[in-house]
Amino acid sequence: MDGCSGSSCWRIKENVMIVDYAREMGFTLVRTGRYYSLKEHDSVRIDPQKNCFWRNSVPGRTGGAFGGSVIDFAMEFNGLSLGEAIRLLENRVPGTAVEVMGKRQGENTENVSGHNKDGPVLKLPGKDNNMRKVFAYLVKTRCIRQEIVQEMVNRRQLYQDTHGNCVFLSYEAGVDGKAVFACRRGTNTYKPFYGDVEGCDYSKCFYMDNQAERLYVTESVIDAMSVMTIRFPECRKWNYLALGGTGKWMAVMNYITDPALKEIWIGTDNDKSGQEAVRIISENVRKRRGDLTIITDLPVKGKDWNEVLVRRDRT
Repeated sequence: MDGCSGSSCWRIKENVMIVDYAREMGFTLVRTGRYYSLKEHDSVRIDPQKNCFWRNSVPGRTGGAFGGSVIDFAMEFNGLSLGEAIRLLENRVPGTAVEVMGKRQGENTENVSGHNKDGPVLKLPGKDNNMRKVFAYLVKTRCIRQEIVQEMVNRRQLYQDTHGNCVFLSYEAGVDGKAVFACRRGTNTYKPFYGDVEGCDYSKCFYMDNQAERLYVTESVIDAMSVMTIRFPECRKWNYLALGGTGKWMAVMNYITDPALKEIWIGTDNDKSGQEAVRIISENVRKRRGDLTIITDLPVKGKDWNEVLVRRDRT
């Protein structure tokens, strides 16, 4: 349905699994016979064998239910144009060239040098002229302390784009103003989406530096902000690394080279994927830095740290 038939599109559809991409976006997969559904959108059906999906609540263009490939999935749930979806997904397929270009009409982007001058350039979404949706979503819906949100704004690690989404930024250490990672989180609670901006350096991911001796690792930026809220005002005793899922765990290795670091706290989601990430990260940290203290800090009263925070503040 996406109208994309080039070789790079074919490789994306063959190599990027919808179920994996949906998990990384933060959706909860529910097994329904040989298909999967999404807890957040129970009308969705994903066929893992054919790597396609359909949405029974949305009519298709030619009759039947709306659906398609992983590219269609990214367009539907990340609010992306065809070109944006391809540029996002082609980074997951080594050697795939972008054959379809395009962006939403009227969307402004500012180009920031990426981590590799020969690789993709980090293209930040255009900034809105206010932060109302971001503050309302993070403070009221996600129960994050306003002081935490404001500090991230002050550090230039958070802004609102022209579509009202949260944009979280991370910068190259020691290089003034050089953004190396950015991800977006939608503020519409009825149509959630999460996606990385094209050109991210996944060896860095999202990092907040407090010059601390402890590093706290989470899956999402909102989970990191939730931990900061729960531990406020002691939260500045940690640096924070948000991986954007568990598949990018190698970013941890980039930060444990800091000789000032004494402890690493692993606070991934308390599910099968998160628990496996704890094992993998712990084993690799011990090999690289046997002197580091490793503390497993999985949420108990919820799947992730934001769920813990929301339950705490609303009960």
